[in-house]
Amino acid sequence: MRFLYLLLLAPLAACSYTTYLSDADEHGGTINLVTELSRDSALEKANDHCAQYKLVARIVSSDPASNSMRFACQPPP
Repeated sequence: MRFLYLLLLAPLAACSYTTYLSDADEHGGTINLVTELSRDSALEKANDHCAQYKLVARIVSSDPASNSMRFACQPPP
């Protein structure tokens, strides 16, 4: 029975690991808790943030050691 609980708990634990913005303004910011699997959703979150200012996001740097990604908000091409 304990094994069954662990099987059910594992997917829930994975869902709680979500990316979040920090130090974000009209110039850009940082997204934390970024992994290879969440990179696309992190970029989407950055684009959603920049869209408030009618700009698009461009990834400036990515740090796998701290699971963070810096982005800049720039005018669309």
